[in-house]
Order: sequence, then structure tokens, then C-alpha cells
Amino acid sequence: MTTNRFVSRSRRTVAAATPRIRRGLTLTELLVTLAVFTVVISSAFAFLLSQTRGFRNMAARSDQVQSARFGRDVLRQELRTAGTNVTEDQPMIVFASDSVFAFNADVLTNRLDSAMFTGAIYVDQYASNAEAAAMSTSVAAPIPGTAFTYPLADYTRVVGTAGDAETVIFRFARDTGTTDVNTFMLVRMVNANPAEVVATGLRRTTGKPFFRYWYDPTRYNPALTSLDTVPRSWLPLAKTVAARGVTPDTGTATTTRIDQIRGVEVSYDAARPSSSRVETVSYMVPMPNTAMDRQARACGRAPIAPGAMGLTWRTDSLSVIVTWPRATDDGAGESDAVRYVLWRRLDGATTWGTPIATISSEVGTGGYRYKDGGVDRGAGRRYRYALAVQDCTPNLSTLSVSGLITVP
Repeated sequence: MTTNRFVSRSRRTVAAATPRIRRGLTLTELLVTLAVFTVVISSAFAFLLSQTRGFRNMAARSDQVQSARFGRDVLRQELRTAGTNVTEDQPMIVFASDSVFAFNADVLTNRLDSAMFTGAIYVDQYASNAEAAAMSTSVAAPIPGTAFTYPLADYTRVVGTAGDAETVIFRFARDTGTTDVNTFMLVRMVNANPAEVVATGLRRTTGKPFFRYWYDPTRYNPALTSLDTVPRSWLPLAKTVAARGVTPDTGTATTTRIDQIRGVEVSYDAARPSSSRVETVSYMVPMPNTAMDRQARACGRAPIAPGAMGLTWRTDSLSVIVTWPRATDDGAGESDAVRYVLWRRLDGATTWGTPIATISSEVGTGGYRYKDGGVDRGAGRRYRYALAVQDCTPNLSTLSVSGLITVP
């Protein structure tokens, strides 16, 4: 009995100690498993790629729509400034076609005076004169996308000082970031400075040009009193005479047509894929400043030049005392004189450079006095001064130039 139990336990011990042999996958099972795994992984990758493509398309469409809306905002802000603070004979609108619109406006200034007063839309004291003043004939060139060269003359506030209104050009051009010949970008250019891209991924709206113009036809037909669209046969319009408002730029001359523009209609589409809904940007921008026959002003005619200056060397203060009487429009006339602008230069110099002072007009004063302690002493240098009066537009009068004074 004991022996049998011993033998039984020994057999169980041996059986437990012997490793159990496990059967592996057959080749058929392995192939089936790999096939199923491949199908699952392929489906997952296809889903991920589809989602990624969808996200990319959504982001691209969003970027295109945002770009189109940004272009809309820039055009709305700047087109309505056309004609602001131009000089007496400077054109307000320079060129107008289906895809190019150029105008003069005082969008930016780099000038600051004591009253922090300027007629520009934006102020950047670090901007160059090439960005913030009237374009010079020394850099005249064809307007991009056209054969029309501009400017035809130099437009100045006072002798030797460029006007405040720069030339702004907006143009719809082929989008160089894509091979699609039907995709455009909106480009902005100021004077002869490098162009900057405002918006990309734009398309023409079916049946509409990028720019369409509305004009006042009363000059050509007094019976017509409502604004009308500029006939396509008139385009392109260009200011082909140097001075606005003088012969041959009067009456019903062809060159006056561009001055009758009162609004610009802008139309374009965001360049979405063909399977997506198209977003169209279309709006009208009024240009109220161009309704004036002459310069768009808030303060009437340009100020009359101030009277003669008196110069005195004061040994007690080691300075030149500059005196002058009230200008015609200072407290009288149009009563719109805001300040006086004073320049100084060495005898023999040909330009006035930057003003040395601005002096605000004062109610009730009989005249003005300025102490100039910035002259060089001990060299016997001779100086000359120039003075202009500025109104609230701000327009500057012509210069009143002094005689010479020697500084001991």
C-alpha cells in the first residue's frame, strides 16, 4: 500500500517536472493574421491621412478667407483717403483700370511739431521722406502693370519742400506663390518704394472686374444728377497732364474724367477649392475728398505769406532775436492760421532743411518774437531765416525770407 502511493507520487512528480510542449502558429494562420493586421493598419492610416488632409484644407481655406478679408480692410481704410492734403495742382487720382488704382493722399507723415498736429492718417517720425512725402520726378517710373509713367512734375508745399501727399498704388497681380494662372494677389506700393503683398489666394468674381468706378456725370451732361459707373470704354483713365485744374485739364477734357470718380467698387473671391463654397468680397468705397474741384481742405485757401522779419543780435543772451508781425490770416482774413514755421540756413546754402522751430499763433498778440541760441559764435558766420504760416489743413504759405545777419 505504501509502495503504490510512493510510485504514484513519483509519477506525478516526473510528469510535473517534464515541460509541456506548446504548438506554434501554422504558416496559414500567420498569413491570415498578417493580412488582417495589414487591413486594419491600412484603414487606420487612410483615416489619419483623410483627417490630416481635411485639417490642412480647412486651415488653407481659413487662411485664404482671412487674407481676403484683410485685403478688404486695407482697401476700405486707404481708398477713402484719396485726395487728402494734396498740393494745389497735384492730381488726386492718378490712374484707374480694372486691376490697378493709383491715387495721391497724405497717408503717412514723419513730421511732428510743437502742437503735435498733422493732416496725415498715420504718424511715423522714423519714416523716410521717400515714404511720407510727394513722389519726385527724379524717381519717376511706370506704374506697375501699366505703361503710364508718374509723376509728371514735382509737387511742393513751399519752394524746395516736397508736398505731403504720397502716391499709393493698389494692384491685383498674378499670385507668384502658386502655378494657378487664375489666382491673384493684392499688392500695395507707396511712391517708388518696394511693393508689399497685402493679400494672396484671390480670384476674379465671375462677371466682375477687380475695380469698378462710379463717377459724377454732371460735368458732361447737366441733366444727369446721380452717380453712374465709369464706361469700360473710358478705361484706363490716367492723369496725363502735370497740373490739375488748369488748361488743358478743365471743362470736359478727357483728363477731367478721372477727377470725377467718387467711389471705387471692389470685387474678388477667396480662392477656395472647387468643391467648397466660394466666399465673395464685394463692397463700395466712397471717396468724398475727390468731390472738390481744387484741393480737399478743411481751412479754405492756402495761407498768405507772413510779413518781413526783423533780425537782431543780442550780446546779453548770445542769440539772434527774430521778430515778425501777425500774418493776414492770423486773427483776420480766414482766421485759420495755426502756427508759424521757422527755418535757418548759412549764407550760401541752397536748401532750408528741417525747421528749427514751430510757434503757435496767439490770440491778441501784436507780433511774434523767437530767440535763436543755436547759431555758431566766434566765426563771423552769416545766417538767413525763412518763415511760413500754417493753417489747420495743414497747408503752408510761401516763404518769407529775411536778409542776412552776421553772428560775431
